[in-house]
Amino acid sequence: MSPITPSPIGGYNARYVEYVDVFTQRYVNPSATLKDGLLLFDSEDGSTSLVTLLGTKPNKIYQKINIYITQGQAQFVINEQTTTISAGYLVTIMPENTTLIKSASTDFAYFATIVYPKLSSLIYTDIGYIYSNARLSLRHFISPVSAEHMQKVRELYNEMKHDMNGADYELKEMYVRCLMDVLIIENINIHKYNPMLLQGNSNSRQYDTYCRFLALLNKHAAEQRTVYYYANLMGISSKYLSFVCISYSQKNASTWIDEAVIQKAKALMVVHHYSFSDTSNALHFPTVSSFCRFFKRVTGTTPKAYVKSLS
Repeated sequence: MSPITPSPIGGYNARYVEYVDVFTQRYVNPSATLKDGLLLFDSEDGSTSLVTLLGTKPNKIYQKINIYITQGQAQFVINEQTTTISAGYLVTIMPENTTLIKSASTDFAYFATIVYPKLSSLIYTDIGYIYSNARLSLRHFISPVSAEHMQKVRELYNEMKHDMNGADYELKEMYVRCLMDVLIIENINIHKYNPMLLQGNSNSRQYDTYCRFLALLNKHAAEQRTVYYYANLMGISSKYLSFVCISYSQKNASTWIDEAVIQKAKALMVVHHYSFSDTSNALHFPTVSSFCRFFKRVTGTTPKAYVKSLS
């Protein structure tokens, strides 16, 4: 592969930077923009802006990235694992992964969507699924795309790009969102993964409580592991919070909390290379042994065995 060497981005003084919006760097112009919601990048103008943008030290991304490779190949580094991906593939990278595109062939061509969390949440609700960082974090998908399917998603992308760059009109953002709804459904079909179905009424007060709990969980799971803490923040009972969670996800609040803590533990050990002792301290466990017991209870394996399985 004849590499395109990305331009370095200054100001990065760590091995990677957490939750940086690298997609709005001043010297890179997206192909189209929907403010605070959606960015489109492609190589139609002969540039490799996305490669340049991500070709720096790894960044922990809080957007959802979908890259459709139509020609050539690129070398991706996701959570420090390097993979070369060729034409005819879709790469979907969920939030909280550390990501970069290390290099690309000179004929590399692609189109890509960068979806911000708020819009992702709205889209998943539109199509009847639950969007949750606690469930989706540290996941990525690489799947082949048939020529017919690639043509279909390309047409959706081109229509979004045309409208996003065109004149404003009433309900323009809603129309683009509808197109993105369809594109996400196509991606789910390509990857063949099963998002969690939305069980209840998304317009209800209970659903607002459920979404607020997931947002609080994503923010506080490293420090707080009791249902009472989250229920108290929202001014409701622990019993009611668990009822709401079961109504919408068939999992109680305690299970959600355990899984969120495990996701953060895995991130610390795999991405940050924390020791078991440092991970235990970061997650506010009283001892390393208590952390290891918790990890095994939730996952069925020890932290040591889990990390070893990834090496």
